[in-house]
Amino acid sequence: MKTARDLLPIAQGQQALSPEQKRFNQLLARIDKARAELQAWQDQALHFAQGHAARVRPLEAELLDCQAALIRRLDALLHERMARLGKSDRRRVREEICDLIAGLLDATADDALADEMKALFERHAGHDLDSENREAVAAMKEMLEAMSGLDLGDQDFDSEEELMQAAHRRMAEQNEQAEAARARRKPRRRSAAQSRREQEQQEATQSLREVYRKLAAAIHPDRADDDADRERRHALMQRANRAYEAQDLLALLALQLEIEQVDADHLARASAERLRAYTRLLNDQLREIESELEGRRLALCAEFDLDPLPLPRAGQLGALLERLLRERRADLAQARRDLEQLADAARARETLRRRWREVDRWDDEIPF
Repeated sequence: MKTARDLLPIAQGQQALSPEQKRFNQLLARIDKARAELQAWQDQALHFAQGHAARVRPLEAELLDCQAALIRRLDALLHERMARLGKSDRRRVREEICDLIAGLLDATADDALADEMKALFERHAGHDLDSENREAVAAMKEMLEAMSGLDLGDQDFDSEEELMQAAHRRMAEQNEQAEAARARRKPRRRSAAQSRREQEQQEATQSLREVYRKLAAAIHPDRADDDADRERRHALMQRANRAYEAQDLLALLALQLEIEQVDADHLARASAERLRAYTRLLNDQLREIESELEGRRLALCAEFDLDPLPLPRAGQLGALLERLLRERRADLAQARRDLEQLADAARARETLRRRWREVDRWDDEIPF
């Protein structure tokens, strides 16, 4: 089967390429690269998700169990005489229990474990975690309103996600209201640049329509010679319709070449005006591919709680998975050591104080 690559880019012969032909070729190369990156991302993201499920998730589940056991052990130490914990020690243990519970609840989907941890938090903090979260979200809401000028009303929000969703809705409402207000105003006289852009867009749309109509006329099933030909034409027509709906110029040109409706020199003979119209369509296609790729990269970061700055590339996902494995193994090993060191109540106080000194020293070294 022939493809667009057989036809494009315009081959450079003895005569130098025109600026329009050069621009066309550059866009084809960029689209080809963007499509390759998108395909590579789809393949590597699938491997990453499979590897994460098979290798990282079990470690995270085991780590969650160790963290829950550590919280229970710290709670038990508060009631063991052999631990010999003083007033300040007990306060510090309670703070550590609450910090550990807050992190654990973000990671668990086990309702029974969550209820157990929330009850422990309330006992040691003197208030429930949900109230603390609502207070934090309320403070964030106040800061967001002050910074953005949004009015989010008197509604209370239970989570940051709920707050941000409300903020996005309010921003969309304000934008719609602003657009409606602008539409009600007396329209301004269009600038020459605006008129030119509109004309260029119309020409690009017309060029795409002409390619589609010429192709549709050639492959329409009504022109079939027999049932087999009708089935082939029907499949081609479906491809043409999908390409036209997606404004995919390259797919339409590839179909033209496939049915030998154009020859290899067809595009080289196209006028400068026609090539400029084609490049506008190709620019739109390139932006769509790049936007889809960015959206997929952001979605993966959100799903696996990865740092989106900078967004990972397909070739980095394998190394990123190995890094996550190393981090989870290190976290798990540390949690196991903590449990082992706190098993002996008589040695627990010194173990805790040594760990706290290290934490305090680290905090003192941080310049902010």
